[in-house]
Amino acid sequence: MTDVRIDYEAMAASRYAYANMRTLLDGATGALSDVSGSAVPQDELRRRLEDLHRSWGGGLDKLARYAEDAGAGLEGILEAFQGLDSELGASMVPEEGSAS
Repeated sequence: MTDVRIDYEAMAASRYAYANMRTLLDGATGALSDVSGSAVPQDELRRRLEDLHRSWGGGLDKLARYAEDAGAGLEGILEAFQGLDSELGASMVPEEGSAS
């Protein structure tokens, strides 16, 4: 009976998603920055939209940094589990000449 089961594929998929989140978020913020402020004729609304864009972009940048850090951390965890799995597997193989 297995006490612990690690889904390496799920961990690898999560690590990949975290590592690539910046690309997705940069696409979203890039699209916002491509819109000219002159598209909004009202000064107050334009100012508020620019404030929103700055805070939105800053928040997404932080989220991207955290995701990259999470991806790097998950990579270390994944490697540690895979190493442990290999060590445990090797320790269960009977040595040559020993009584099985």
